[in-house]
Amino acid sequence: MYQLQLLLNIPELFTSQSKIDFYSSMFKNLDLSSIPEFPSSSHGRKGYSHHAMFRAFIVIKL
Repeated sequence: MYQLQLLLNIPELFTSQSKIDFYSSMFKNLDLSSIPEFPSSSHGRKGYSHHAMFRAFIVIKL
């Protein structure tokens, strides 16, 4: 199982290098400082990263 996770974490196997370069440069220049990374909650789990979900939304839409 661990080997499969390592394999799936290598984006070059599933995506062309030009797309990786495009998204890397776009996310490097994207300022997400106005969005809190995690929802503020004093109870329960920390939740999902808003930054990661925002980046995933961009990838889906493009």
